[in-house]
Amino acid sequence: MSIPPRVLHVGLRGAFPAAGTPGRPPVVLLPAFPLTARMWASLERGLAARGITAHGFDYPGFGTTPMWPGVEPTIDAIADAAVATLRGGIGAAAAHWVGCSMGGYVALAIAQRHPDAVAGLGLLDTRSAADDDAKRAARLEAARSIEGEEGFPDPRAAAEGLIGVEGQGRKAAVDEAEAIIAATLPAAAAWGQRAMAGRPDRTGVLEAFRGPSVVAWGSLDSVTSRDDSDRMARALGSRTVVIDGAGHLSPLEAPQAVAAALANLFERP
Repeated sequence: MSIPPRVLHVGLRGAFPAAGTPGRPPVVLLPAFPLTARMWASLERGLAARGITAHGFDYPGFGTTPMWPGVEPTIDAIADAAVATLRGGIGAAAAHWVGCSMGGYVALAIAQRHPDAVAGLGLLDTRSAADDDAKRAARLEAARSIEGEEGFPDPRAAAEGLIGVEGQGRKAAVDEAEAIIAATLPAAAAWGQRAMAGRPDRTGVLEAFRGPSVVAWGSLDSVTSRDDSDRMARALGSRTVVIDGAGHLSPLEAPQAVAAALANLFERP
């Protein structure tokens, strides 16, 4: 089944704004699972203050994007739709793709399948390796178990597991993540789990990439490891930027630090 253009919605604005500063590619923000483009709100404000146009995309069944009936759940399908949205909806030929967790998987698929659409890569709290057999089986079981639920099970616990920041800012970060996760449709979560379970190792994509790139990792991330980030950075010929005191959702927890880490990506002339 072919996927029509504009199947991903721009979740932060709910519309398709202008492509951005002439001669400068826009930034596209690809969220973590099981969140929406809303997770990028604070980072987007920081980018706007720097004169950077950013667009947050929602995955099928998440936020403002409807489910895709009959479409096989794959990261590749999301990648193809993201490029179609960029070009057909926003009107830009290429973008800096910034992905957190699942968003990194999508960004890597775009770099492999549509290299001419990639001006730069920002990879946050993600990995280029495929799931091992145990992780793949766990994702498929999670997909199976959630499909019959009326809502996302225990969104508070899910948020607590993703947020690493401690102290005064923890409750606000957990509350924000919980609110986004609570709105997640079980069918969308199952689709996303199956898409992630089937993705290949794309470390070789990074080894071949020649554009600007940033790899960043929250020092309190309990989902991906420093080794995961260092593996990607080595493939790109760079180093991991560590976001101190942040967990798996570093752009939600520490947006200013993440914006500073990304500066080498989107502030190049």
